Amino acid sequence: MVKVIVGISGNIKELPAMSGMVYDAVGRDLSQGVTEAGGLPIVIPVGAPSLAKDYVSMIDKLILSGGQHVHPKFYGEKKVIDSDDYSLERDEFELALIREALKQGKPIFAVCRGMQLLNVALGGSLHQEIVNHWQEDLSGTCHDVQLLPNSRVSHLFQQSRQVNSLHRQSIKELGEGLVVTAKDPRDGTIEAYEGEALLGLQWHPEFLIENSEANRRLFEYLVKEF
Repeated sequence: MVKVIVGISGNIKELPAMSGMVYDAVGRDLSQGVTEAGGLPIVIPVGAPSLAKDYVSMIDKLILSGGQHVHPKFYGEKKVIDSDDYSLERDEFELALIREALKQGKPIFAVCRGMQLLNVALGGSLHQEIVNHWQEDLSGTCHDVQLLPNSRVSHLFQQSRQVNSLHRQSIKELGEGLVVTAKDPRDGTIEAYEGEALLGLQWHPEFLIENSEANRRLFEYLVKEF
């Protein structure tokens, strides 16, 4: 059986910090989730936007992974927070990946930063800083979510609504063609949206698959049905 090829956007990481050694990186939990669901994960390293067309042509589906903040210049704002957690190179390359995936009709699944960037690519904007959305431990969950009935996430997570929270920015104005399908009941933060062949989650499902059937089922859906 031919495997579904899932491209996962990579990050640029200096490991160890201050060592001068730079790597193309993707969290192993994310690629492992694809593998265990029967897909073939391919890491797409950050590169020139001109390469996006060729990369997207190679894959069946695209996952936008988590990481840095999205630079506010891409949604028409000036930076108003004291943070250097940005990568213009990554933003520009992944925006090119998004444009190509949309053009070529390839489904896009977006996680955390990826969800925010996809929203921006579709004309939306972000809150540059929010509070009470960063749990100290990478493992486990932090809060529950309210799900829109008859949405993809409601079918996948109807028995398990506890999610993790590892973000300092969130969606403000929703991008064109997207529908909000999950919110944080504490403050209304958008936790999931859907569109035609598009799915974005603010939480990190890859960190939960070991102990969560619902999050494992999500990866099965992404590989086999999405």
